[in-house]
Amino acid sequence: MIRSILFGKLGRIVLSATAIYLVLYFLYSRFAKNNPDSFLSKSGSAIFKPFGSGKKDAGEIPEAGDQRGMPVSARQVESKMLSPNIDVSGLIDFTDKVDLFSKIGGRLDKIFVKEGEDVTLGQKLFQVESLQMELELMKQQATLESSKSQVRLAREKYEKAKMGIFAKIQEMEKSKVIFEKSKEELEKAKNTFFSIEEVYKVGGLSREEFENAKLNLTAKESGFSIAKRDLEIHSIGLTDEDILRNGFAVPKSKEERINLLKEINTEIEKAELEVAQGVMHSHEAQVNSTKTMLKEAVIYSPIKGVVAKRYKNEGELLSGSGGSQPALTVINIDKVYAVFNITETESTVLKKGMRVDFTADVFRDSKFSGKVTLISPLVDQKAHTVEVRAIVENTGKKLKPGMFIRANIVLGDPTPTILVPLTSLVSTEAGQTSVFVLRDGRCYSVNVQTGKKHGEDVEIASGIQNGDMILLDKLSQLRDGMPVNPTILR
Repeated sequence: MIRSILFGKLGRIVLSATAIYLVLYFLYSRFAKNNPDSFLSKSGSAIFKPFGSGKKDAGEIPEAGDQRGMPVSARQVESKMLSPNIDVSGLIDFTDKVDLFSKIGGRLDKIFVKEGEDVTLGQKLFQVESLQMELELMKQQATLESSKSQVRLAREKYEKAKMGIFAKIQEMEKSKVIFEKSKEELEKAKNTFFSIEEVYKVGGLSREEFENAKLNLTAKESGFSIAKRDLEIHSIGLTDEDILRNGFAVPKSKEERINLLKEINTEIEKAELEVAQGVMHSHEAQVNSTKTMLKEAVIYSPIKGVVAKRYKNEGELLSGSGGSQPALTVINIDKVYAVFNITETESTVLKKGMRVDFTADVFRDSKFSGKVTLISPLVDQKAHTVEVRAIVENTGKKLKPGMFIRANIVLGDPTPTILVPLTSLVSTEAGQTSVFVLRDGRCYSVNVQTGKKHGEDVEIASGIQNGDMILLDKLSQLRDGMPVNPTILR
């Protein structure tokens, strides 16, 4: 009977219906897996309940009436007050660095400090051999003394020449007085002679008296000629014409006139003095130059700091004039710079004076802070970053140039910020990020926009809000609308 039923018309109908049911269930399961929220998926869960109930443990969507739910961990979203900030990495750099060269060439005679030693401002660092310059200085000083003697001699000659001009002026004045007196006497002698001549013509005087009068007139004329010639000789270079010829105006006062005549008539002696003085100044310059170079033979520290590097040893030759390599490098690390690069977008909100907190990889348990002092006005064209420097008090000189640091720059006042664990995020095939939110005993996928990371947490800029309950584990087994049995974590 069973055989007749199976191979009869009724049996063929039952077998055909069963085959169609199985094919439909296979197609439904593929569709429901990719589209769990569709109407067909929810309707088919009731039609194919006998098969669907056996797949729950394999991660398929439970039917709508199943209230057991998957056990999961959940946590309520709470916003925290966080300050907007930038996390960057960078390096420690020195505030002051000086490469010390020798300005003179020679053998490095003595180094007074060691590498790593603290030095003070003005402390002696090293010395260059200076014997050759000392010998040269002695020769130059002897030459300078000789040129000073020449100057003294030329000055005395000049002063005597001016005194001689003053004496010539006195002689000229004396000659002028004699000339005026001779002139008056000549005029009197002429008048007397003319009177005697008139009397002599009328016979009033003897021939002898007339000849005596004529002889007296001749003597007066000779005296006048001699006085005139003496005045002309003594007036050479001392007349108003001489003053005008030298390009000067005739002074009104006698004293000014005398001083001007002294200058005009002692130009040669004055020029000799100026030449001697020029030679002396040249020798003085040589001596001072050598003394300066001798001072440069000893190099002193221009800053307070520490000897960072020693490049030369005693006995080595220094080229002088800077050279290609310094003898020592001194840096100041009482204060250091925290140097890092930020994006050009972040640089628009960064301001001088903002606080920078950072840690150094070698001091993981220590925290350091500083203030932004420099935001570079230049943008790196390749990386599109801006260099930032923050000054840091280097207490104990723990921080050394070149150390790697991780910095956090506070950009403003604290604001409410939602943080969720990184492990609660799910990446979708479309490239979006989502979290599962608990609502009425079921989980629902919600797309979110993430922000900065804070350790094992990340900021959520949008998508969920304060008070939402998010799921933390078994995320790969969850589907939208699936019932869950949450354990609330604090």
